[in-house]
Amino acid sequence: MALLERARHPLKQATQIQLTNIPKTATPSDIRRLVARAKAPGVESVAIEYKQLRPTGRAVLNLAHSGFLTECLRLLEGVSISGAHPVARPSEWKHKSNLMNGLSSELGTNGMHVYISGIPRHPRWEVPALEELLASHKFSRPIGSNAPWIEKLPLSRRLNVEPNVRDFRVRFGSVAEAHRFVRQVHMTYYLQSKHGTTYPLQAWVLY
Repeated sequence: MALLERARHPLKQATQIQLTNIPKTATPSDIRRLVARAKAPGVESVAIEYKQLRPTGRAVLNLAHSGFLTECLRLLEGVSISGAHPVARPSEWKHKSNLMNGLSSELGTNGMHVYISGIPRHPRWEVPALEELLASHKFSRPIGSNAPWIEKLPLSRRLNVEPNVRDFRVRFGSVAEAHRFVRQVHMTYYLQSKHGTTYPLQAWVLY
């Protein structure tokens, strides 16, 4: 859609912009840096979109006023992020978040939660299996909190997902701990000394 056509879009008075074609590894901080490089005016906040707690490659920007819309659309498409050129469109995001889907600003994760996939599935010891993995990397429940720190997620409906594993969301005591856990665990195997390469793990920080 050409820029002029977008300016005539039914959402021409929108106070939000959706960015598509951004890397799925992009974080809200990356998007803020993109906005700063583009010198896009009036952007008050940014968030990335998740589906099934996986980044979609889309982000939403909130503007202070619809008068900034046209200029922001033009400027944002003049910059790139990790070699990709974002596509900017007017948006009117409807709040629709739940445990698995929504914007990073709606999920309440704040960079202190981690999604981990590949934990052995068994009705009686899925959570203990994850706790054993966490303990093996010297992680434990955040100090001073009685709130649940491990959440078992609904069984995945994604294709090519092993039926004998489960996904979890884990809350850490700090952003630094969450990042450290991901660095130690992502693309490794669950307790490899016991199970070999039976259970490959994936993990990423939820922003």
